[in-house]
Amino acid sequence: MDPISLSIIVLAHWLLNQPVAPGEDSYLVFTVFNPTQTYLFNVTIYMNTSLIKPIYYVNSSMNYCQIPVVPPEGNSSCIVYVQVDPSVSMGIYQVPITVNYTEVNITTSVKPLIVYQTVSIPVTTLVTTTLYNGTPVITGVKTVPVTIQIPEVMGSIPSVSTSKSSESVNTNVSIPVLGYVGFEATAIIGTPDNVIQALPGSYVPLTVYLANYGNTPVFNVTVALMSLPPQLVPVNVTQHIPALPSGQPVPVTFYVYVPRYVPQGNYTVELRVDYFTGVDDVINATLIVPQEPIVYIQSIATNPPEVFQSYPMSQLILSIVNIGSGIAYNAKLFINGSGITPLVSNPLILGAIPPGQPVQLTVPISLPDLPGNYTVNVTIVYNGGESMRSYLLDIRPKANLAVVSVNYPQPPNPSLSNLGALLSTITSPTLSPGASKVPITITIINEGPVEAKNVMVAISTGQVIQPHVSSSNPLSALTASQAFIGDLRPGQEINVTFLVDVDSSARPGSYPLVLTFVWNQTGSLYPLTESVTTYVTVKPAPNVLLWIVFLLIIIVIIIGVIAAVRRRRGYGVNNNRGLMSSANNQPPGGYQGRLVSLELLCGGDDKCVEVELI
Repeated sequence: MDPISLSIIVLAHWLLNQPVAPGEDSYLVFTVFNPTQTYLFNVTIYMNTSLIKPIYYVNSSMNYCQIPVVPPEGNSSCIVYVQVDPSVSMGIYQVPITVNYTEVNITTSVKPLIVYQTVSIPVTTLVTTTLYNGTPVITGVKTVPVTIQIPEVMGSIPSVSTSKSSESVNTNVSIPVLGYVGFEATAIIGTPDNVIQALPGSYVPLTVYLANYGNTPVFNVTVALMSLPPQLVPVNVTQHIPALPSGQPVPVTFYVYVPRYVPQGNYTVELRVDYFTGVDDVINATLIVPQEPIVYIQSIATNPPEVFQSYPMSQLILSIVNIGSGIAYNAKLFINGSGITPLVSNPLILGAIPPGQPVQLTVPISLPDLPGNYTVNVTIVYNGGESMRSYLLDIRPKANLAVVSVNYPQPPNPSLSNLGALLSTITSPTLSPGASKVPITITIINEGPVEAKNVMVAISTGQVIQPHVSSSNPLSALTASQAFIGDLRPGQEINVTFLVDVDSSARPGSYPLVLTFVWNQTGSLYPLTESVTTYVTVKPAPNVLLWIVFLLIIIVIIIGVIAAVRRRRGYGVNNNRGLMSSANNQPPGGYQGRLVSLELLCGGDDKCVEVELI
């Protein structure tokens, strides 16, 4: 407080009695104290400084602060809306002012009538709310009226006085600029309620927590994004908040596009904070990306545990887990190996792998034809990384069952030289249309390096050739096409015979015969199988009855020819003998009218008997 004179005192203070910071706009109150018995009329106050610039004067249209009257031993105030220069530092400043007034000493009993006018000043304040846990939260700002009393003189000033003088005094008033403002910020990808992982190709919120660590609130705040990490592209670059209280972080949300994966780590986001009127600060916010997926291939196994060459049910059993803190997006599984091919799409699309949840995968694979040790490489590629593990696959050898020969009776060629074979078909059926219980003998050999145990062989035919089923035992149809041949050592041969029936309408030709071998092998969890296709030929059977008739006819003809030849020989002898007898027995000179016929019959003992036929 600097006294101006013995008759006037001027003090200055901020309207809201809170710290004012450099660059801030606020209401400055000048209060004039009159300790004397005189009246002070038309008091005007001029500010002579650039540190605190008047914006407008409350209840005055002039460019100065005006007080109509200050009564004796009283005080009156005027208000001016000012802006503190942003370049000043904190401190208490002596601001030069010029005070003009008229001092009047009233000696009459008629005193001036002074009334007080109520003036409402709109002041911006913070709006707070209380959370369920009792924490106050700033939700915005609002304008509230603040009223002051300004004196006015009703009527004219009394003209009777002992003295009247106009005064003009230059002096200083102390104005405190003790507020300060400071900003710090951190940033996350997501919203205050949900921190998310930046997925490439997506639009995500970027939330900046902006805190004012100063001792005075900041109003009219605009936050602008100046620079971002290269993995983020801003969609909007500015956000406005009405106020920023002291000591309480306020979330400011922007939106960004993520063109590629953002690895785990801390990044710098450059911000410009504009506040008050034309004041700005550039600060750096730390963007924390906590999520980092780490996919690990825990184990690789096979189903079955022991894998044999050409095994039809081979599978890789994979156990995969994400041991990181973020979701592994766009995960793909690759399986590579010499001679080993997955029987599903390669790569296998896995999608997103959440952290902490093991994933079990079963991948069917085809195996190489040759036994041995094969390396299988399993690789998982995902946004932000990849994982690879190798597995040594031991493919064990298996028995190799093959068909050495297939033997079955076939119809003989119809000829006299095969007469015995033709006659044998009457009792022994051949592989011909309509034949029944035809034996087919198959010679099987184990060409592999290991023993096949409990070998079962099954024959599969079409509609033409079918396993023989006895009419007296229909249940034999269940086993007619199967045969158990036991164990088969490497290089060992064995014969197995099936009885089959041939359809009567079968056409001559070759027909497939599929043999399926099923056996056990040491170390194999499941039985091993193998199929071999061979062919048999169906030929038409000769008509044996027709051949028998034909042969009988030939025999009869031969016998008839032999008899005719012998008869011809016997007729010549008898004829000669008859002629001689007739000549000897004819009476002389007369003719005997008797016809005598002689027949010579010969037997098998070469003896002949002469018979006379009359």
